[in-house]
Amino acid sequence: MPKAKKKPAPAQPVKPVDTTPPPTVAPAPLPPGLPIVYDKLEITEYSTASPKGPLTIEDMKGLMGWETEKEFQQRKVKELPTSKPEHWIFGDTFHCKNVAGEKVRCNYNAQNRPFDDNWCQDLIHTILYGQWAGPHTIPGETVNGETIRVSRYGRVMSGQHQMTACVLAGEWLHRARESGADHPDDPKYPCWRKHGNPFLETIVVTGMSEDPRVLMTVDYVKPRTAADVFYTSEVFKSCTPPERKELCRMLASAVDVLWTRTDARGYKTHPEVVGFLDRHKRLLDCTLHLFRENSAKAGRKVSKLRLQPGACSALTYIMASSGPGTDGDVYRNESPPTEKNLDWEHWDKATEFWTLLTGGKDFLLVRTALSRLVDSTESNEDNQGLGGRGPEKMAILAKAWELWRDSVGGVTFTEDDLAPGGALCLSYSDLDDKGNKLPDGQIKLLDVADFYGIDCPESTAKSGKSKSEPPMPPPPTKEEIARATEEALKRRQQQAAK
Repeated sequence: MPKAKKKPAPAQPVKPVDTTPPPTVAPAPLPPGLPIVYDKLEITEYSTASPKGPLTIEDMKGLMGWETEKEFQQRKVKELPTSKPEHWIFGDTFHCKNVAGEKVRCNYNAQNRPFDDNWCQDLIHTILYGQWAGPHTIPGETVNGETIRVSRYGRVMSGQHQMTACVLAGEWLHRARESGADHPDDPKYPCWRKHGNPFLETIVVTGMSEDPRVLMTVDYVKPRTAADVFYTSEVFKSCTPPERKELCRMLASAVDVLWTRTDARGYKTHPEVVGFLDRHKRLLDCTLHLFRENSAKAGRKVSKLRLQPGACSALTYIMASSGPGTDGDVYRNESPPTEKNLDWEHWDKATEFWTLLTGGKDFLLVRTALSRLVDSTESNEDNQGLGGRGPEKMAILAKAWELWRDSVGGVTFTEDDLAPGGALCLSYSDLDDKGNKLPDGQIKLLDVADFYGIDCPESTAKSGKSKSEPPMPPPPTKEEIARATEEALKRRQQQAAK
C-alpha cells in the first residue's frame, strides 16, 4: 500500500519585528558650579625630549591642588580675619602626609580611587633611584606610555600616586642633601645630581569626561606581575611560549623567596626585582634545573611532593652558594649585595639533591617524611605536627640537605631517622616563648630551617615599608572637594582680575 502523505504543519504566526530603539542611559549631571577648564581632549608629552619639557613638581602641585594644613589655615585666616588658625584644621580628612609630617590635601583630586600610601612609597623609591622610564633615565629611549589623566573640569582622574610620589621624592632629596647623605662627590641619588628637583617624564591627557560610565573604565587594566616582567625580557628566549610562561612564574617565585631569605633591603618594585636578578644570575640555572625535574615529561615530581618549584629554585641557589668561603655578613654588607663573593663549592651537590629527592632510592625516606606531614595533627602521638605547613617542609629539607652536604660518597637514610630524635623527625612544643602553656592544645615547631651561607632563617620578611605610620584615613568627601575647588577657582579669578 502506498504510504499516506503527511499533513503539512500548520503555519506559525510571524512575530512582528521590534523596531523600538534600546533604552538609553541619561548622562550624568555636570558637577555644580564647576567651569570647564579644558574644553577638548588633548594628549601632551612631558619629557626632556619634548617641547613642553618634563612635568615639574610645581606642575604636579598645581594639577592636584596641593595644600598643606598650614597653608590652608593661612589662606582661611586671610579670607576671614576674625577666625583663628585652630578653626581651620584638616582633622582626619586629608590626602597624605609630607616628609615633615604635615597633613596635605589635594583639592583637585576628585572622583579618584582611595590613596594607597604603600604604593606611593614604592614609587618614591623608584623615582629617587632613577628607575622611572624616560629619555632622562634611559637616554635615547621614550616614555613608557603611562598617563596622567585630568577631567575637563581640571580634576585629577588618574595619576595621584605618581604625582604625590614625585612631590615627596623632592622633599626626600632635599632632606638628603641637607644632611650630607646626597653629597655631590658621592650622591645617594645620582640620577638627580644636576637637578634641583626630581621630575616626571610622562603623558598628560586633559579634557576627560567625568561621566561615571567613562570613569569606571579608567585604569581598567590587569597589573603586570614580576612574572610578566620577566616574560617580556630576554630570559628563557630559547624556550617555547608555554615553557617560558611556566619558567617565568617559577623565576618570580624564586626571586621572591631568595629576596626574603637573604633579608634583602629596599622596596620590591619591578625595577628592583630585575636588578636583584641581574646580580644573582645563577638563579636562572637553578630555575631551569627545577623546571626539568618538575616537567610534565618527568611526572611533576616536585609538585607531587607538595613543594613549590619556584621556591625550591631559590633554596637550590642558597644551598649551592653555601661553600666555606661564603660569608653571609659580607654578602649583606655589600651595596647592593651580589653573588661575586659567594663560594659555589656545593653547586653539584645542590643540584643532585633535588634530582635524588624527586626520584632517587636513597632519598625515599626524605619523601616519606614530607608526605607524613600532610596527615600530622597537634594531638597525634605517632605523627605530631601542623599538617604540612611551609616551615615544616623547609625544616625537613634543611635537615636532609645538611646530611647530604657533609656526606662523603652519599648518605643512607634509615627508618630510625623518622623516629623521635631522628635526623628527619621534627620537634614541637606546647609552650610559648615565655614558657606558658599554649591554649587549646596548640603546638609550635621548634626546628628552624637553615640552609647556611647567605640564608637568614630567623629574619622577618621585610618589605622596606614603614610600619610606624597609622592606616591612611579616607579621602575628602565630594562635598568638601567641590567646596575647596570652588574656593580655589574664585581665588584664581581674583588673581586674574588683579
